[in-house]
Amino acid sequence: MEGHNTFVNDDQEEYVVRVAGPKYRWMWFLLLLLLPLLLLLRFSKDITVVAYDNFSNNNLSNVKVGLKFVDYSIVKTNPLRFFVADSVNLSGVTSQDGEVAFTDVNYSLYQVIFHSGHEAEITAEGGCLASDTVRTLFSTLGTALPYRLGLNKARVDLVFLVLDSDDRQPLASADVEVMVDGNVKKLLTDPSGYVSVPGMELCGNVDINAQMDGYLGDTIVSDMETALQGEHNRTLLLKPGRGVVSFTVQDLENQLPIPNVAVSMMIDGNTVNCVTNTNGVGKGCFEDVKANLQFQLDLKRVSYFDTLTQQYKVSGFERLSERERTFRMRPQKNSLIFRNIDSLNNLPISGVANEVFINGNPVGTIYSNAQGCFTIGNVAPGDEILIKSTHVNYKFQQVKRSGSDVIGNNQYKRDVKMQAKRFAASKPNPQRNCGVHFSGTLLSDVAVGGHISKIYEPDKYGEYVGDGKYANNQAAFPKAVQYTFDAIAVDKGTRLKVYSKPNFQGELLLDVKGPYLINNVKWKNEPRISNFLTKTFSPELEANYPPSCRHWSESNMNDWDYGSVIITCDK
Repeated sequence: MEGHNTFVNDDQEEYVVRVAGPKYRWMWFLLLLLLPLLLLLRFSKDITVVAYDNFSNNNLSNVKVGLKFVDYSIVKTNPLRFFVADSVNLSGVTSQDGEVAFTDVNYSLYQVIFHSGHEAEITAEGGCLASDTVRTLFSTLGTALPYRLGLNKARVDLVFLVLDSDDRQPLASADVEVMVDGNVKKLLTDPSGYVSVPGMELCGNVDINAQMDGYLGDTIVSDMETALQGEHNRTLLLKPGRGVVSFTVQDLENQLPIPNVAVSMMIDGNTVNCVTNTNGVGKGCFEDVKANLQFQLDLKRVSYFDTLTQQYKVSGFERLSERERTFRMRPQKNSLIFRNIDSLNNLPISGVANEVFINGNPVGTIYSNAQGCFTIGNVAPGDEILIKSTHVNYKFQQVKRSGSDVIGNNQYKRDVKMQAKRFAASKPNPQRNCGVHFSGTLLSDVAVGGHISKIYEPDKYGEYVGDGKYANNQAAFPKAVQYTFDAIAVDKGTRLKVYSKPNFQGELLLDVKGPYLINNVKWKNEPRISNFLTKTFSPELEANYPPSCRHWSESNMNDWDYGSVIITCDK
């Protein structure tokens, strides 16, 4: 015991005796020595995940659930490693109750203290249900309540085609009825015979019927797997009935078909209140016309002079040759032929609805024919032309042209290029370890605004794409293409093929298996990325993409924008 007392001897002299207490500083030193050992302590917890249907809120059985997190440790043996960041991937399948448990999930005290903010990733995939991925703090998992993960039914937009069974030509304005989620949707085909049906269940069935006056209807009943195999499985063929007046309309000067002609039938001096639009090949028809009646057709179309045909008898008209049932219209003065073409392959697009304005005044809606052409009449050099183009399979396009630019022999200046839409069926939801991160900026472990993006953190410059075949890069990763294509991060176990042209044609630019990180050689000398091959990434990304997996491209990746890619994953 530490203390002191004062004493007096016989000579009255005072003296002080002090007693020193024990010292515990050695215990602090010992504690410092033990601290690294304490950080090696490991704990375990049970994590329960429940998968449920977002629509019905019912729990879902037989759903594959994955749990991924990074296990941080000061030291690990076999082999001996210090300050380790190992990726842990666990998987399981939900029970009849919709639950899956990950028991004895191990983690260290070091992770709790220094990496409590690290995220875990939970994925779920249920066959006919759309895959879902969520990221949450690892520290929040393992509480008394299970972690709930909602899934939706996988859906796809399907496009069907309605044709005349005799000549295989498209039928415009055909009535289509289709069953979606137990409800009947009523739709009309466009001038190219197409009709788009949105939101069909990927694992459901197809039940669709097409009808048109003067034709016998057709029905398709099949499973979705069959319907998705090709357009031939989504084509309805209507057989013409008797008493049908069928004809074709062409341009008098170039013999090109004219779509969207308004045709009126006059019988015995009276006009039948029935108008039809011819389709992309210039064909139209009237039905249920008595065989012994006389009729005459009146044709009207924007940018063309009206045309009145001679008189015919229905029974005799049906026996005429195709050439004799072809009517020609004379274009107005100063007419110019414009063209709707695909932006990737420059192929013509028929049935595009082109809303035309000249000097701000509406001219009308003019449809493109089978060659993608449409005619605008009375164009003067000083005119300002605005064209708004729409099509079921293409994105909306708007262009402005001046009369002085388009008058002449340069067809290129009168082309309206349109970008194809991407349908859900061709692009599944990606899962980590089964996908590719495409970017319009360079990729590294840290982001630098507008120049470098962080791997696995898609932003406005790029996207993370799952396995599949993508016939054009603009549909697969449009954001990366928009900002110039500059980098790719390929997951472990994922194979990527990049072709120089759409539809998997041209030169094979890249054929690699992940992990594989590639940046555009164009930026090799840029100071902010020049150490890309040698720098030490953050722990998780260093584990996924060590220096041996990083590369510069052999050519300028900006030129890869208009190719195609195939992504396949180890199963």
